[in-house]
Parts: sequence; structure tokens; C-alpha cells
Amino acid sequence: MSSFHTVGCDKGFIYVDFDGVARVAQLPANVSYDLGVAVQKVRLGQSIHGVAYHSQMETYAVGTSSEVDFELPKNDDNAKKQREDTSFRPTGEKSYIQLISPVNWSVIDTFELDPYEMIMCIKILNLEVSEITHARRQMITVGTAISKGEDIAIKGRVYVFDVVTVVPEENRPETNKKLKLYAKEEIPRGAVTAVSEVGTQGFMVVAQGQKCMVRGVKEDGTVLPVAFQDVNCYVTSVKELRGTGLVLMSDAMKGVWLTGYAEDPYRMIQFGKSAKNMEVITADLLPDGKELFIVVADAEGNMHILQYDPERKFFDPKLRYC
Repeated sequence: MSSFHTVGCDKGFIYVDFDGVARVAQLPANVSYDLGVAVQKVRLGQSIHGVAYHSQMETYAVGTSSEVDFELPKNDDNAKKQREDTSFRPTGEKSYIQLISPVNWSVIDTFELDPYEMIMCIKILNLEVSEITHARRQMITVGTAISKGEDIAIKGRVYVFDVVTVVPEENRPETNKKLKLYAKEEIPRGAVTAVSEVGTQGFMVVAQGQKCMVRGVKEDGTVLPVAFQDVNCYVTSVKELRGTGLVLMSDAMKGVWLTGYAEDPYRMIQFGKSAKNMEVITADLLPDGKELFIVVADAEGNMHILQYDPERKFFDPKLRYC
């Protein structure tokens, strides 16, 4: 390998492979290597709230929002009594779910959410999509919050999208994929702040308000609840130790809980919780052989390592600090 700089190859390099073929190449001009890894910036012109990669369809699902002029709700009785004929309106957020192709990093499909609806979480989950055939597919699962002001209770929604193959647009072969809304569920109390797979039957656990509920997707487009666990307040993240039913829930005020999900009968049982209150930003399970550790990052920039050890002689239901 050697550097190679000519009129046709500006600051490139030349190398010879195992078959004795010499190749001339260049590094992409729109990629930065200052951090020690290749970094490419893709500008969408909107705020980004979550990114998830759909490995089967090789596309990215991105939750975005942009600022728009605020308008009073048309179906609100209080709004009818207020005047809206003003030239200087406040602004609010309008949210979208965009499908992005990694071929040229262009937006190939967009799903527009309702006004006052914000994206709280977006993940790719392997869910059961048929109660008859028990078929499973990778589905884009989105949790949202509908906030219309401090005097109106927050509601939420769960969206489940499939990515389907369609006829592409002319001269745009990357547009052969499209979002298809498979299921949608209204949550009357509380925002949907976190989602995760759970168990072995293709269900998901949804953090909604002060409850974490296990739900299954039905063929009629609903998301049926089968079990629940009460929590204290805002859930920041939900993680499952894949295939075991052990679910870790983190709280924005109290700490973390470790619960177990059983499928016969459907129920959730609390196994342990942290003894110290902390504002958890995110948490994850860290299994090591037959031992189970929990990694927690709080709002003060601290990392906590906890352990769940039910075989200890004097077992305490609180998670032990390591």
C-alpha cells in the first residue's frame, strides 16, 4: 500500500490485493476522521428524538420534529372562546416518523403524527403479528405523548409499523420500501416513555404513565394488555434480559426495579429494587455467568453497579451495591 496522488485521484492511495490486482482508491470527502472513527453527517433539518435500524429491510426509522405555528385545537370548547387572529403566533413541535435509506441517506417515507404529539421512544421489536399462525416480524414500535397544556392530562399512543416493499418512484430505486401502520393503541392516562421485548411469545412491555404493561399485537390492529406492574413515576427506560422474562425498569426519581414476567399465568413480580433514590437517565442488565449485575447512569454523571443475588444467605429484596 502507498499514497497515490494524480490529477484523476486527488490525495488517494494504491494497494495490491491477494490476487495481485492493483487498485486505486480514495476516502470519501464528506467523512470526518478527527475522532478516530469515520463520521459522516446527514442533515435532516429537524430535531431528532430517536433512531432505530431495521436489519431485515436495511432501513433506518427516525423520530423527528420541527417547529410550526401553534394553533388552538379545533375540537376544544375552550379554544372556541379565544381569539386566534394574531400575526405573531407562538410555535410548537410537529413530529414525524421518517424512513431513511442508507443507500444515499434520503428520506423515502414519512408518517405525520397529530398536533401536540411528541415522540418519546422508538425501537425495532421482534413481535408476534398473528394469533393464528404465531408469525413474528421485526416491527417499528413508537411511543408518544400528547400534551395540550399543563391543565389537561397527558395521554399517549403506541404505534406499531411494518416496513413493506412497494413499487419505487421513477429514477429513485431506494424508494421501494414504505411504512405501513399495523397497530395503534390509545393510552388514556400517561405518556408512553419506553418499550421493550419481553418473554418468549413475542409480546412487548410498555411503560405508560405509572404502569408498565405487557401487551400483545392483535390482527385487528389493537395492542392487548395481559399483565402489569405499578411504578412510582416517570419511567426512563425498560430493558429485558432476552428470553428470561427478567425486566429492568428505571425511574426518573426513585431508582431501578428488577421484575420478572411469567407467561402461565400472565403476571409480573417484583424481585428487587435499589435502596438509594436517584434520577436514572438509563440502565441496563449486565449478566456475567450465573451472576446478574445492573449498570445505572444517573443525572449527575455517576455510574452505579448493582447486583441481584437471591442466593445470598440473608437475602435483601433491595439490589446490592458492588
